Amino acid sequence: MNETSLHQLLIKSSKIVLEKEPFGGCMSPGHNGLYNDPETPVRNSGHWLITFSKCYELTGDIKYKNKVLEIAEYLSSKKARPYGFSFYHREKKGKDRCNGLMGQAWTIESLVKATEVLGDEKYRKLAAEVFNQHPFNHEYGLWHRLEVDGKVLSMDETFNHQLWFAAAGSLLGEKYPGIMDKVNFFMEKLDKNLIILNNGLIHHHIETLRQSLAANNKNDTLLLKLSKLRYNSILQKIPVFGMDINSRIQKQLIKSIGYHSFNMYAFALLYQNIPGNKFWDSKKFKPTLNYMLTDEYIKKLEDNKYGYPYNPPGFEVPFALFVLSEMNKSEYIKLANWWTNKQFNKCYNGKTGLMDRNTYDPLTHTARIYEISRLPNHILKQIEIKDYNEN
Repeated sequence: MNETSLHQLLIKSSKIVLEKEPFGGCMSPGHNGLYNDPETPVRNSGHWLITFSKCYELTGDIKYKNKVLEIAEYLSSKKARPYGFSFYHREKKGKDRCNGLMGQAWTIESLVKATEVLGDEKYRKLAAEVFNQHPFNHEYGLWHRLEVDGKVLSMDETFNHQLWFAAAGSLLGEKYPGIMDKVNFFMEKLDKNLIILNNGLIHHHIETLRQSLAANNKNDTLLLKLSKLRYNSILQKIPVFGMDINSRIQKQLIKSIGYHSFNMYAFALLYQNIPGNKFWDSKKFKPTLNYMLTDEYIKKLEDNKYGYPYNPPGFEVPFALFVLSEMNKSEYIKLANWWTNKQFNKCYNGKTGLMDRNTYDPLTHTARIYEISRLPNHILKQIEIKDYNEN
């Protein structure tokens, strides 16, 4: 039976990608998985910057550091930020070009990493500048989207977008107390903005904001009320009348399951930067962590299109558990091995060295290997991936 440690696999995939794209800071873009949104190179370039940073840490090979510099310069260029406002992430009719708050969070986290690796504060300064350009609504404790041309758009109603933007802000650290104040205020407002279902699952949307936006639409308001009843009926005994509404509720439930580990990953980033926040000991937060350990979650994630083929829970769950759980080391390593092997067995191709199996978007899915790179080196070296060359 073939086995390789996770850190070796990370290096192998990075080397393959580096050899395919040896020049410049632009990494090949994907199309955001099953959403099929044509993307610019900004997103995947940011992901690979973080992975190459890890490879430089693991190997000391200067080629990875050089690539980090190339990508950081690209992300700082007019190509990535053409009008001096938000980063240019996608081009799809009917959607914003900034990719909500989510696209900005991905670029901000990569620029922070660039400063950590290269020692040049200009990258973190740029990240803070873009973060601060996004208006913050103190009534809701939420940020507005900012279009690439500087136009202020509505508040982002997708919870994971707001959460990841807050997490990205927390990475900027104590040098930017104004940003940290907003992040902490966001945390205070989680009592209203975060919806946790009875089983611990995080609801995909920010219902307080959606109710406000839907105030003049009776059908949308009815949907929100019915969805809350449906989600919180574990055995689904509460009848929901109307096939259209029922179908929409089910779609949101599936999406919430597929994004749960993505949310928990962001919570882990926040915890690392603001560990003393009272939210971590709240009754609301603990069920979200426990849900990842349930058979129900594992079962419902199995064929979820927003799970393994799109969001990589096999990378996200191990990081979230490492940071947030209190399990002993042997128990953790066992679970981390299970989750990472599950992800690689489904999506990794030993022949190409890429995450190009059973996925909607091989380029983006391979780039998302960066999420596992945040685990400490000693953990990466203890996780063994089995039979990956035979897939």
